[in-house]
Amino acid sequence: MAHVQVSVRLDPVQLKRARKALAAKSVSETLQKALNLVTEKAAHDQVIRRYSGVGTADAFAKD
Repeated sequence: MAHVQVSVRLDPVQLKRARKALAAKSVSETLQKALNLVTEKAAHDQVIRRYSGVGTADAFAKD
């Protein structure tokens, strides 16, 4: 897959912390790993919401 080149302004302290937390070797790797985590979490949250019953009218109804 082709990658997109972007220009961004980032907090250098936050970037350093993220790079360390993600064990990334470069800024690009840090951003890619962070994006992967965010999209995986969003997919996980969607599954949880879908199957948890939270938010439905009878979510806490007794059977």
